[in-house]
Amino acid sequence: MYGTQDITPEERTLLTNLRRAPESYLGAHAGLRELYSFLHGYEVSLLRHGLREARLLPEDLTEYARMRMLGRLPTDRDWFSLLTEREPDGERALLLFWELLDACLISHGLAPIPAPEHIPVHEPFPDGLFPVQEAQLPELARSYRRTFNGAPWWDRWDGDTALRRLQDLYRTPGFAGWALWEEDIPQACVLGRSERYYDGDCFQIVEFWVEPGRQRRGLGRLLMAALRTQLSLRGIVRIYLITSPGDATAGFYRKNGFLLQDGLCVMQLQEAGSP
Repeated sequence: MYGTQDITPEERTLLTNLRRAPESYLGAHAGLRELYSFLHGYEVSLLRHGLREARLLPEDLTEYARMRMLGRLPTDRDWFSLLTEREPDGERALLLFWELLDACLISHGLAPIPAPEHIPVHEPFPDGLFPVQEAQLPELARSYRRTFNGAPWWDRWDGDTALRRLQDLYRTPGFAGWALWEEDIPQACVLGRSERYYDGDCFQIVEFWVEPGRQRRGLGRLLMAALRTQLSLRGIVRIYLITSPGDATAGFYRKNGFLLQDGLCVMQLQEAGSP
């Protein structure tokens, strides 16, 4: 068990952000099962990279759950099995998990994980990223318009269509997004979604941009590196995207390790309703 030694600042930040915005990590319909899969992937990733002892939660959380729920009755079930049996609804089971974790930490004399209403608005990951939240979408939509209505895309987004696009993406199952901010103005942002494939979970980058006035300063590379770190913690096996050709678009991704996928092409019906 942890005893009187607190969990690391990185772990506490991750757990705090997980509690504040579970949909940013676990998808639009986050429940206890999605959290369990995420935590397992996080620990496996740490073990693979040999970073340190892989333990995000208190070592005796399962034993604490057994005592709280079953008293002294013997059982081999872990905390996840006990919680899902107590509360079959995944979202309500997730709330029960946070209550259990807080009680376990407090029993060791440690601070609990802050509840959402007590969390500061701005609390980034150690790499400076903020998980995208729904309340931030209007400001991100304005940044999106400033970027993609200019070179090299020359799109024609207005305030309504840009916001609706980001809202639709935010509500997509498997959504995840992160942004870099400065004085409440987004400097760079990446939005995408995860999906299951036969060899593991993949992540599609749907939108990736840097504010026009902040381009060519390394923010894109910084955001891409941070994205890869966050996705590796989630057990993502592949990252892919669709973009237009050119040095400012496909060229950027090539410089960041992306390869053109042989044997694939993008096809489109000019008029979707035509036979």
